[in-house]
Amino acid sequence: LEHEYINGAVTDAPILQVRLSKAKAISQRIMQYQFTRLDGGPLPAATAGSHIDVLIAPEFLRQYSLSSDPADTSHYQIAVLHEDQGRGGSALMQRIFTAGRKVFVSKPTNHFPVAEEASKSYLMGGGIGITPMIAMAHRLHTLGADFALHYCCSRAQDAGFEDDLKHMPWADKVHLHYSDQGSRANLSTLLNYQTQAHVYTCGPENFMQAVLDTAQANGFPEQQRHMEYFSVPDLPQYDNHEFTLRLSQSQQEFHIPATQSATEVLLEAGINIEVKCADGICGVCKCAIVSGQVEHRDFVLSNQQRQTHIILCQSRAAQAGGVLEVDV
Repeated sequence: LEHEYINGAVTDAPILQVRLSKAKAISQRIMQYQFTRLDGGPLPAATAGSHIDVLIAPEFLRQYSLSSDPADTSHYQIAVLHEDQGRGGSALMQRIFTAGRKVFVSKPTNHFPVAEEASKSYLMGGGIGITPMIAMAHRLHTLGADFALHYCCSRAQDAGFEDDLKHMPWADKVHLHYSDQGSRANLSTLLNYQTQAHVYTCGPENFMQAVLDTAQANGFPEQQRHMEYFSVPDLPQYDNHEFTLRLSQSQQEFHIPATQSATEVLLEAGINIEVKCADGICGVCKCAIVSGQVEHRDFVLSNQQRQTHIILCQSRAAQAGGVLEVDV
């Protein structure tokens, strides 16, 4: 899963130099990579749903979900889909990332955690979106928790993870759905709600929306429906307007013009704020709202979270000339 940093830096996670120990084509368009420490020692621990940032080249720092078992600190595993309409990172990576290459990566970060106390977990992966679901399945299996993993693809030939899934110790929890073979997932019958059940989805936007809509219709509460974007969905037509942003910790005020986002203005002013995707999908620039009305434009926060938090790279004051105060 791929995102791009706009400031090319990680301030809250040390960078590690690792060795690319395996580079394997698992389908015509998907490469699977494993990274190990140069000294062969254990890597920093990851939790299910985590991602790492991979420095492909000076101009390409990308974020990928881990599919490796969180209990196994000997390596990190990711998968990269060659995106014809992407910004060039995946194409360059598949061209130059060969076994033995030394690479810089970040420590794992998690914005898509799994609820380990759930009565049942539905892991719904569409295409390359299966990667975080595999890590979640490893963890839930270790816990002895009840779960089902559904791997959905339009064409069987694109299902690069099928062989791996069939050899997992939890293979009996795996369900394969290929539209071209007539086994497309019937979401309304698969997503059976029970008290404290959770559903997770990652994949193409239409797929995820179908999963979430069905889960809602079948009784899953909002806080038990989870999604992670790996590309920017189609954006509504917004009218930008200027507003004032106040930082509560320093009481500094910044004029945010209609042509810039709050994070752009803050970075230009030298304010230390972490920004990764700049598209409202990663959640890194989330901060608490102190006062003011917000027009939320992100794809991360739930309705409940939007009562108290804002994603600064996209969201703005709800009214022209409004004042937003945030806990920064």
